[in-house]
Amino acid sequence: MKDQRQPGQSPPPNPARRYVTTVLAASALAGYLPPIGLFHAARPFGASMRLQDLADSQRDNPEQILLPFDLRYNAAFKLARLEQERPEVIWISTSRAGTFRAALFAPYRFYNLSFTAWTTGQTLDLFERATQRQRPRIAILSLDHFLFADRWEEWFAITRKMHYDHPLTYLRSSLLDFARTATRRPAAFKDYVGTQSAFVGTQSIVQQEGFRNDGSYRYSPGHVADARSRFMNAATLADTLPRAAGLSSSLKQPIVRLAEMARSRGVKLMGIQLPFIRAGIDLLDREQYGPRGFGAWREFATAQTRDWLRQLGIPLFDLARLPMKDEDSSFVDAYHLADTGAAEVMLHLLSDPDFRDEFPNIDPARIAGDLADIARR
Repeated sequence: MKDQRQPGQSPPPNPARRYVTTVLAASALAGYLPPIGLFHAARPFGASMRLQDLADSQRDNPEQILLPFDLRYNAAFKLARLEQERPEVIWISTSRAGTFRAALFAPYRFYNLSFTAWTTGQTLDLFERATQRQRPRIAILSLDHFLFADRWEEWFAITRKMHYDHPLTYLRSSLLDFARTATRRPAAFKDYVGTQSAFVGTQSIVQQEGFRNDGSYRYSPGHVADARSRFMNAATLADTLPRAAGLSSSLKQPIVRLAEMARSRGVKLMGIQLPFIRAGIDLLDREQYGPRGFGAWREFATAQTRDWLRQLGIPLFDLARLPMKDEDSSFVDAYHLADTGAAEVMLHLLSDPDFRDEFPNIDPARIAGDLADIARR
């Protein structure tokens, strides 16, 4: 791998020292070192840094790929980056919008807040925090039909609730995660010590993926290959999307409160439901009726839902059925877009006058050219 250090960045630690720190971490886990030994052993791997330190590191080294050891700390890390970037456009989402990059919104400053809001309540909470001290011009919300299903709320309201105010807990848990991972996966750290790497943080090093400087997610080639071979099918959607008779009125209320807050803070809202693979759409359509069907899918697509959101000041761009030119290259799996898929979606959005009016300076020809370059590789 070529040297990815930025001008002025210190050279990496001696490879032998890095390997020794891995051994020391394993010893610390076994109880042979005091906690301070583990702290110093983890430093070269970015595992003994506070979330603010990680944010500062990525600000100063834009090529770095970072990943908190636990996804429940994603929002705290990204809010720290948001303070630094001060974008005029943000996107709040589950993992579904993860691959939308700042380059797609150029020349507008954009930051991707995906992997942070797994329910409508969490979407409200993150919006409140993200717009408390600064005011982006536009906040895009990923509004998927399943967010309004009670079962989805039961699955993720607690298990993926973001942690914001526990820096010491994060530091301690991150160190222990490093020690456990270094013990179980020593080869990954041995490989890391002998090369220049953009990956910082235990899980980023092991998984070879994480958040880019603009908040977008970089999937590893291995992850993409595995997901496409096993999870790009309708059965994946059937197993992971909740059954519901319809939309939950209680789960609509956080969006109502969010819209009120946006008006008071002068932030324009947009709602987007991103595409699914065609086989998944067919499945949802077949099983949309009945109490054990995908009723939330059926009701979300109605004119009444669009009217409800429009009255709140949230124009909805429902792209769930958008046909993609080549699903094998456009998706990572049944419901996550690859980088090329995100670019295709952006081109489609720019063809809509209502979306285009908000971003008149984005050049679709540039995005189309980038897609063509990727296709020729």
